[in-house]
Formats: sequence, structure tokens, C-alpha cells
Amino acid sequence: MKRLIIAFMIIVCSTCSQPENESILNEFQEIKNLSVYSADTKSTHIIFLIKDTVYRESDEIIIGKLGEIAVDRLGLVFIADTHKQVINVFEPDGKLINQIGREGRGPGEFSSIKSLIVRENRLYVHDFHQNRVNVFSLDSLQEEKTILLAKSRRDYSALVGAYSLTSEFIVGNRNTYFAKFLTNRTTNNSKRVIWQNIEIKGLLYLLDHNGGISRKLLEFTDTVYTIIPYNNLPAMEFPLTPFYGKAFTLLSSENIIYFIEPDHFLVKIYSPSGAYLHAFHYPLEKIPLTRASAINIGVSELGTSNPELFINNMDSIVLPEFWPVLTDMKIDDEDRLWIATTVEDMSFYEWWILQKDGELITRFEWPRDVPIEVIINGYIYTRETEKETGLQQIVRYRIEFEEV
Repeated sequence: MKRLIIAFMIIVCSTCSQPENESILNEFQEIKNLSVYSADTKSTHIIFLIKDTVYRESDEIIIGKLGEIAVDRLGLVFIADTHKQVINVFEPDGKLINQIGREGRGPGEFSSIKSLIVRENRLYVHDFHQNRVNVFSLDSLQEEKTILLAKSRRDYSALVGAYSLTSEFIVGNRNTYFAKFLTNRTTNNSKRVIWQNIEIKGLLYLLDHNGGISRKLLEFTDTVYTIIPYNNLPAMEFPLTPFYGKAFTLLSSENIIYFIEPDHFLVKIYSPSGAYLHAFHYPLEKIPLTRASAINIGVSELGTSNPELFINNMDSIVLPEFWPVLTDMKIDDEDRLWIATTVEDMSFYEWWILQKDGELITRFEWPRDVPIEVIINGYIYTRETEKETGLQQIVRYRIEFEEV
């Protein structure tokens, strides 16, 4: 039976991209326990996303700058205000009910909220500049403890020369903690040149319950930075993420590690201890990255307050030949993978929803400028800009699947 649904229309792509060339496939033959799926694989379901609730500032609360969000299993929505350094708590229906924390360096205070994570009835707040995590009870919204990150990093030679602050804090079930560090140590001793690209390495470590480093799990290429000028001198490393992409690491409900890099639709799967298990691959055609498309699409996504600097110097920037194949990865509370891929129509990403073994459930197109932030409880939560006011807001959509 067909249903009429007034919703944001999701267009399932009917065209399929062509396989990568044989040299790439030969490269993947080196990977053990690799499952290769056809890019022509048909969806088993159609997805409908029905707009449901909006979370935004009101007469009672003005949000300075909308930051990261998290959602618990009861549907409470936590939205960071990275200007005021507080966390606004909303009921599922969009009503503001509380605030957590304030700006400062004391207990329960924040100086720079990097991420929010909900796990096992706790809210973890990664304070980037203080290199610590504040842990709050979801029952009382009171702080339980503070985790100081990576106090033992000097004991690990691989972290010598790495950036001083923890790039990413990841929480698994059963109080399991992971941390990602970034390093450019291969170029630390070389002369810095304006518009020089620097490959940034990522290092994933297991942490103990106190935030100390237990052991190294993975090392990989995370992204690419470029040296941009300040007063005509090489001064600052700036991430070229829209052009080069970045690596993503996620955890399942069983603390299984899912890892992707941007250049191929290749998902590697590791045990909680970092042992490689298996991988799966979909051979997708890459989209050429031209100077025009870099200016029209990529510069606006750099998040810079001076886009003209990049536009005027585009000929000096070394760009990759292709756009990233994979641009984002999420995992929902049913351990389904949601992976965003680049398509020819640069106004959209094509999102793939997969079973945990890589089997395709469905694909759908979603606006590039409406990032999907969280998938939980049968909803997705997106970050959108209200056209009339220019203010950002979080929008919840109900997910419905229908078998093909």
C-alpha cells in the first residue's frame, strides 16, 4: 500500500557508479578477510525521513554558537553552546529544561567543548583546551568525576612530537575509553613553506579508567594540513578536510572498532584490543576535483573567516586529483553503519546504510549543507540553518523503512 507522507523527500539513486581500476583492486587483494560487494547492489529497503521536532534558541535562552550534540535513550537532547561554554538540555518535544556547566576551569566548568558523548547513563564532555573530560550523571545532571587525559603520554615514543592536546575522545561500553592523537612529526624538522601540504598522522590509543594511556591500537593517515600565511610568513597549519577528507573511527555496542579512510569505500574492522578482524569494500567511481569545484564547493566548507585567501591562492594549493570518496561515518544504536559518499551532484551526499557486516540496506541522497549528527531511537538529528534568521538549529527526523 502506498502512503502519502509530507516530509523531506529522499531520492534513492537509481544509477550506479563504475568499479575502480584493476590496480586498486589488486591493492585490496593484500587485505585479509576482505568481502567485496558490487557497486550495483540493490537496496532491500526505501527510507523515509519525516521532519518531527526542532531544537533551537527561544525567548528563554539565546544560544551563542551551536556546537556538538548528543542524545540519550530517553530522547533528551544535549546541545553545546561553544560561545558561552554551557550545555543546553532539551526534552524530546523541544522544550528547554536545564543547563549544564559554565565557562571556567573549575569542576563542572568548560573552556572549550569539543564533543559530547552519551554512554551508559552518563554524559561525557571533552574539554579540548583543558585536555580533560567532565562526566555527568544523566539521572541528576550533576558531575560525577573528571578524567585527565593522557597524563602518561611521555612514556610513549610514538607521541613524541605529537600535538599536545587529545584530538578526539571516544567512549565505548563498559567504561572503555579511547583517545586519538595527531602528529606531523615527519615534517617537524623541515622548513615551513607557505601553501606546503603536511600529512597528518592519527594514533589511536586505549586508555585506562583514569584517562592514562594503556597501549597503542592503530596508526593511520588522518588528514592533510596546509601552511597558510600570516603577515606574509608561514604561520599556521590549516586543515584541508573538504579536499583531502579525514579518517573516521567508531565503536559498536560491543566495542568493535570500525575504521575508514577517505580515498576508498573500504571499511576495516578491529577487535576492542586493536586486532584486525576483517574488511569490506564497495568499488565506487571517484569524482574528479577541479579548481572550479574546489572554489564553488570546498572553500565554503573550510570554515575559514577569510575565504578569499584560499580563492586567490588556489593555484598555489596542491589539491588531490579526486574528491574524497567517503566523507562521514556514523553508527546508530542498532549497530547499523551510515556512510556518506561523494556523488557528481555536489549539492548532495549519497548516504549508504549498511548492516554491521557491510550488507546494503538502502541508499539515499541528503543535502550536503545539512549534516547528519546523531542517529538513535529511530530518529536522525541534523544541523540546519534557518533561512529567515541565519541561525543554526538541530532538527529531528523520524526514520521509516519500507521493504522494496
